[in-house]
Amino acid sequence: MYTVDMKPYQVIVTTSRYPTLEMQTRASQLAERLQCSYETRYRKTITAFLQKTETVYMVGKDGRDRLYAGEEGDHPFFFHPSMAKIRVQRLMDAEADPLVAVAQLQPGDAFLDMTLGFGADSIVASYAVTADGWVTAVEKSPYIAEVVARGLRCHQEDLPALNKAMRRISVVQQDHFAYLQSVPENSFDVVYFDPMFTQGRSRSAHVEPLRALAHTGSLTEAVIREAKKAAKRSVVLKAERDSHLFERFGFHNVKKHRTVSYGTIQMEGGQEGEKTGNCGRWTHCGGKNDNRH
Repeated sequence: MYTVDMKPYQVIVTTSRYPTLEMQTRASQLAERLQCSYETRYRKTITAFLQKTETVYMVGKDGRDRLYAGEEGDHPFFFHPSMAKIRVQRLMDAEADPLVAVAQLQPGDAFLDMTLGFGADSIVASYAVTADGWVTAVEKSPYIAEVVARGLRCHQEDLPALNKAMRRISVVQQDHFAYLQSVPENSFDVVYFDPMFTQGRSRSAHVEPLRALAHTGSLTEAVIREAKKAAKRSVVLKAERDSHLFERFGFHNVKKHRTVSYGTIQMEGGQEGEKTGNCGRWTHCGGKNDNRH
C-alpha cells in the first residue's frame, strides 16, 4: 500500500534502456501522478537528462527504480534491504535487535515509523510485530517514498520471512507533523523517529546526492507532542550518542562510548516515564527494561 500527497518538483521520469510496454506506461502514469515531466529513453544517457534537470527518476525492471541526482548521477539511490536482512536473520536465530528490544516490539503491535529513509527499521519492525500487527512508514519526499515503496512491494530475497515483512509495510508520503495530526489518539503502540538519514550519519555514496531530496523536517516540540498523543505505549528516538535531541525533548540521554542511542518516552496510564538505551550498531541494549530474545 502506498498513499501519496504530492507537490510539484523539477524531476524527469524515464525508463531503463530497453523498457517493456508496462514500464513505459507506469513511467508515464508516475510522472502524471507526481506532476513531473515524462521523457522516453531512446538512446539518451542519464547524464544527458541531468543536463536539463537536477533529478531523474528511472523506472526499472521488476520494481528496481532508481533516482539519479548531481551532474553525473554516478551514485543512484535505489532500494535494497541491506542490513535489515541480517537483522531479521539474527532475530530468527533468537538474537537481540536494538530497536526491537528498546521499543519492546511484540506480535500484534502497531508501529509507526516517522522517517522511512531506506526502510530498514520498518522491515525489522514488521518482522517483529508479525502479520498480527502492522507497520506504517512516513516519508515526505515523494521520490524517495516511491522508490522505497516499490522496492518493498517487488524486491525478492532468498528469505521468505523477510519478503513477507516487506510486503506488509504501508508507506505514506506526507509531512510527518501533518500525518500525526491526522491520526486519532492512541493509534499506534510505538511511534519511532530516526532523523539520522537526513542529518548526515550515513555517508554511503548513493545517499549523498539524494540529500537535497530528503526533506529534513526537523523534530519540534509540536511534533513530539503529537507523537505522544498517537502512541499508546512509547515514543522512541534513535540518534547519535551525543545528540542534544534526547535532553531537548525529554528522552533522558545517557552518553556512553557507543555509536548510537535510543531514547524512549514511556506512555503508561497517561503518565510519561523515560529511559535510554545506548547501543553499538547491532549489539544488545543493556538495561533492566530490555526484552531479550
